[in-house]
Amino acid sequence: MSSRSVSSLGVVLGSLLLAACSSSNDVGPVQMSVDANRSGAGAGGTASTGTAGSGGSSNAAGASASTGGSSSSESNGDIGLNAGGSTSTQGPGSATGNDAGSDSPAPVGDAGAPPTDSDTTMSFFVTSRGVPTGANFGGLDGADALCTTLATAVSAELGAKDWRAYLSTTTVNARDRIGSGPWFNQAGVIVANNVTQLHDQAAGGTLEQTWAPGDASIALDELGNQVPAGGAGGVQHDILTGTLADGTVAAGLTCADWTAVTGNVEIGHSNRAGGGQAPSSWSSAHGAPAGCAPIGTAGANVSSGGGRGSIYCFAAD
Repeated sequence: MSSRSVSSLGVVLGSLLLAACSSSNDVGPVQMSVDANRSGAGAGGTASTGTAGSGGSSNAAGASASTGGSSSSESNGDIGLNAGGSTSTQGPGSATGNDAGSDSPAPVGDAGAPPTDSDTTMSFFVTSRGVPTGANFGGLDGADALCTTLATAVSAELGAKDWRAYLSTTTVNARDRIGSGPWFNQAGVIVANNVTQLHDQAAGGTLEQTWAPGDASIALDELGNQVPAGGAGGVQHDILTGTLADGTVAAGLTCADWTAVTGNVEIGHSNRAGGGQAPSSWSSAHGAPAGCAPIGTAGANVSSGGGRGSIYCFAAD
């Protein structure tokens, strides 16, 4: 081979080597990192690729060219490059990407929320008066109507409650018609938590926790006044019930189921104190000498033992 041919061959080989080097230089570290991130093989981290419209996320971690932040991409595989923050790119139809790869919202619930049944408005009172007909209320309906009338005079809100007179008849026990409690007086003080406690009246009974013997500040009237139990107001603590201490009917002591003015009636002491066979009972202190007749009637009447013809009223709702 001639020297000219050798020289020409060298030029050709040199050009090929130069082209090869140039091609190799075009794939630098950044491009390699980008390619690695696109394929999920980023150095120092992992990459996941979301699918368009699936709501998944594509994160390029560790291998991306970002500082102090993260890059996230969906469907199109683009890599966000940023400093101190994060960039998220979504493809058409895709949902917002997130590190968990899920679009489901966190469940919202009210577990552990405080109860809403915290009404402490008046749900128990002693009527501030009786009726002109003594113990004849026209039956239970008439007695309930008295409770509602007096509560409504205080406020329409209170009047809207389902008021029941604490009276027994030959077919109905008072304890069964007053709801389940708890009950609060006009001052917002609890009277009893439930029917069982309300009738646990014996010495040392659980009622003493809320309505202690001798405490006149519990059985208030609808206006928030204490029932007079002596002094200038006289004794008016005898409350008509026709009911025994356990909340059942006191047979023969209901004034013909609250329709008559003859006979005698079972009464209780609103301050849980006084005379009689069970002076600390608010529902069954003593029957005689209280009668069914109106105040001012000769002989036994509703005021004979020290009363004014009042009854107890409970909100049953």
